[in-house]
Amino acid sequence: MRRKDDSKREAIANAAIELITTNGFADTSMSKIAKAANVSPATIYVYFENKEDMLNQLYLMVKRELSEAMLAGYDDSLSVEAGFKLIWENSCRYMLAKPMRFAFSEQFANSPLVNRVSREEGAAYYQPAFSVFERGKREGIFKDIPLDLSIAFFYAPLMLLVKHHYNGDIVFDRELQQTAFEITWDALTI
Repeated sequence: MRRKDDSKREAIANAAIELITTNGFADTSMSKIAKAANVSPATIYVYFENKEDMLNQLYLMVKRELSEAMLAGYDDSLSVEAGFKLIWENSCRYMLAKPMRFAFSEQFANSPLVNRVSREEGAAYYQPAFSVFERGKREGIFKDIPLDLSIAFFYAPLMLLVKHHYNGDIVFDRELQQTAFEITWDALTI
């Protein structure tokens, strides 16, 4: 068995994410990924069983990265508003700083290729961030609505604004980010 090299795995991951985001799943072959990563096609199979395994592992890697970025600096001693704002700003910062990873995550999350286990594991990474919604409801700050609805009002506007930024439709600068945060906060609070 060949020895695994983290730099090769990272090169494969970056190449796969960029090619899939740019060309789609169907038009991204393992040989194209290998060429872009500057490795032999056989090297990919040292790290991944097959294309589906690679896609699911990359999806989980990106979900883990985003959840870690979201929670940077967060702890339960923060007020609900301070914690919510920190998580929102961290999410925004990650999405703007990592356009390919953000686009890949969105593209793959809506694909039938993501398996149930990956979907559940990916969702579990966000559980600590979602606890702020539950705490906000308990403390009478947030509306008493289902968690999925709260998450939709948190995530969907942010995701759409970032997409519009990447498409050149808007400049999602600090001022617009603050306005978007305030609207999101107002939508969820009593």
